[in-house]
Amino acid sequence: MPSIVPMTADRFDAMDEIDVEAWSNWATKKFGRAIQFPSKRLVYGTYLDGDPQGGFVALDDSGKPVGYIFTRTFGKVGFFGPFGVVPAYQGTAVGKALVRATIEYMERSSCTTIGLETMPETAYNLGLYTKLGFRLFSLTLRLQKSVPPGGRNLPSNVKAVKEPSDELLSQIKRISGTLEDGLDFSKEVQLLRKYPIGTCLTYEKDSAVCGFALCYTFNETVGLYPASDAQNLRIRILAMDSRRCSQEDGAVLVGACETFARSLGRTTITIPIYAEYYSTLMKLYSLGYRVHDDYPSLVKLAQRDYHVPHPDAVCLNEWAG
Repeated sequence: MPSIVPMTADRFDAMDEIDVEAWSNWATKKFGRAIQFPSKRLVYGTYLDGDPQGGFVALDDSGKPVGYIFTRTFGKVGFFGPFGVVPAYQGTAVGKALVRATIEYMERSSCTTIGLETMPETAYNLGLYTKLGFRLFSLTLRLQKSVPPGGRNLPSNVKAVKEPSDELLSQIKRISGTLEDGLDFSKEVQLLRKYPIGTCLTYEKDSAVCGFALCYTFNETVGLYPASDAQNLRIRILAMDSRRCSQEDGAVLVGACETFARSLGRTTITIPIYAEYYSTLMKLYSLGYRVHDDYPSLVKLAQRDYHVPHPDAVCLNEWAG
């Protein structure tokens, strides 16, 4: 039985081989043709630095890595992914052992919500997770839109921040807490200080920051699912104070993201949204966003009953890498 050990940065190259092999094997089977999945190498550091004790590697008897998993915690909301096992060890106890390691980490971190998101068509994954006690909930949709022509100047109440200050991180933590008890997106935004893979747009109302959007703008193709390339702006998180902001405020911030994308020469925007945020989903449809065949939906699973406490609020994110 392979051993489970902590993830360290010196294992990234070996882990990248696992990831590319596992995802390429999955994509080849799914689409019926040979597919080489792109690397996630550019973002591994963000996964490990976000939760340094939450990454794990499975080693075979010779010490060779055969599987890996990362944990992400947004305050008391924890989830895992990306997660991969080489084809030769799929269907063994390796995947289960890695998942158990990440669950134990989230329990030690006092997470009150423990979950994940996965492709609903992957029967093996659904079987593994439900056997481990996870319950199925609604879908997280990935919406896509071609960036329309227009101006390149942000609204006066929206600012683009490359390196977030402590004050801004405190405001993001406050905004997060209005959406769900214990939720805290600030750590994800803080990673911009070390990893310049995007920008945080802040939204002011009545002279106070009450919303933000963490936008990833990669300069090369990164093997997220769906992959993100140099033409794409990927909204990692967009959240607004549930007590002070309306759907119209959300539409303005989404429009600012489109303006920002135009200013960078990006041609597409990808947005994740959990379907329980139905009002926001309908608003995004009205703004021209659509579910796209190349942008697969995910099903959300959690250990306990999970429903968003403010379904009419504006909160866009996903429990996936």
